[in-house]
Amino acid sequence: MIFLVICLCILAFSEASKWENVTIAVVEYKLLVNSSLEESENVAQNAQKYIEIVKNVTKERKLDLIVFPEDTLYVHRETAIAIQLDNPCDSDSYPQFMKDLSCASRSSQTYIVLNLVEKVKCDEAQTSSDNCKKFGFYFYNTDVILDRNGTIVNRYHKYNLFGERTMDKPETPEEIVFETDFGIKFGIFTCFDILFKTPAQELLKRGVDAVIYPSMWYSELPFLAAMQTQQMWANRHNITLLAAGANNVQVGSGGSGVYRGVDGLVVGGVVAEGGTQVFLYQGDKNGDFDEDVDELAKKMDGFYLQIDNSLEDPKYRWEVLNTSVRNHYNVLCGGDDENTICCHYSLTMSTEEIKPDMKHYTYVMVSYSGIRSYTGVYNGGMEVCGIIACLNSSLSSCGQRFPNYEEIQWPVTFESITISAQFEKSENRTQFPNSLLSSIRPIDTSETSWDEKDVEINETIFEERSFTTRAQNRLLTFAILGRNFGLDSSADNDNDDDDSNHSSSSLSTSGILLSCSFLILRKIK
Repeated sequence: MIFLVICLCILAFSEASKWENVTIAVVEYKLLVNSSLEESENVAQNAQKYIEIVKNVTKERKLDLIVFPEDTLYVHRETAIAIQLDNPCDSDSYPQFMKDLSCASRSSQTYIVLNLVEKVKCDEAQTSSDNCKKFGFYFYNTDVILDRNGTIVNRYHKYNLFGERTMDKPETPEEIVFETDFGIKFGIFTCFDILFKTPAQELLKRGVDAVIYPSMWYSELPFLAAMQTQQMWANRHNITLLAAGANNVQVGSGGSGVYRGVDGLVVGGVVAEGGTQVFLYQGDKNGDFDEDVDELAKKMDGFYLQIDNSLEDPKYRWEVLNTSVRNHYNVLCGGDDENTICCHYSLTMSTEEIKPDMKHYTYVMVSYSGIRSYTGVYNGGMEVCGIIACLNSSLSSCGQRFPNYEEIQWPVTFESITISAQFEKSENRTQFPNSLLSSIRPIDTSETSWDEKDVEINETIFEERSFTTRAQNRLLTFAILGRNFGLDSSADNDNDDDDSNHSSSSLSTSGILLSCSFLILRKIK
């Protein structure tokens, strides 16, 4: 027994020491686009901005890794590049921007992760790909990993595309893993991938220490704001997540950070007023991460947030929370005969007098099991047990935010909340602890607990999930958010290959979720 304890202590110390002296940067980056320039010139100016960021970060410190977001180099089909596992800095077969980035990696002695479009030669007779038949190439949304010498050591082709009609989907999902000279084993996936079983969850079976996550995520209330989604995934799987988000406040894109599994966010944020910011993780030198919720929330007034239109699904069961009752217990079952979820709520609340000249949120308990549409591009099975903030006592007002934070009162304090539910055990189901404060950040994981256990009911095994929080009085969402992958399906309903047409229709669709694609920024340049 003593030997076992010693071994476990050595293992724990070894895992902690991997991160002790590591320095990693995740970049929230605002794309630079000049409509008077050629596309290749826009690529070049963003590449130079990347290089400038690398130089600035490495000026006073050794940097082990820097991660840039999805599609902020502005490389598209017209400027796509062919990639080999070689060193662009020493090669004449790459365009100048790629040579420059490779050389910057070498001169700074830093691993760099960036996202671009890769073209791969194909056989027109052996495929149904429109790109292949028209251009002779597949085009992939690709994450590229450069080592300290500037060599491309690996790449990942995004599997779960979101309306990216000019891109090709790989035949099979890739589980890309690479090891670094600083002792950390990384996996990688991109944006919309995070909501799926493959490759995101399957990748964890490869024994990775952390996951790199470039994204262009458009935040949606009440369950899928960027940092809310990032933390729920890292927390549920107890894995370090390095999230670098593209920034565009007009369409709700932004949110980056380093999440250390169940310990939550170490460093990160949303550049709410627009721009580029580097978030630096410096191992045990980072210290406590503490920000004022109200100050952050005020800055979010100008940040556009999408709304989840699946709240209109009649399978949602909901009930307005009577906040005048101190202790509240309830059970709500949502869904239909084929898929039902019963949610158990236990709450203790206190309420102060409401000021007539101030706005305040109405809280609603919701239960749901069904299939939601992601902007008509994809259908996903969802299971939800939650408490969400609404503008009034109608479900149609939920997932919305009062426009002027200075005019909001928070009369309700949730002294404690526990939500629990039982889900049929299946490899095609998973659940996440999901929360959001008025700052459009999740609750600090030190204030919550997430419990899992198996229970047997009538010879069927269920997974019981329980999510609890300590006192909160700036609450927008507290929920168990489940995915039922077995109900997923494609929802593409046209073959239009025109970027701008697709972008326009996506942006005009009420309740757009997250166009983690190359298409929308091309429309709003």
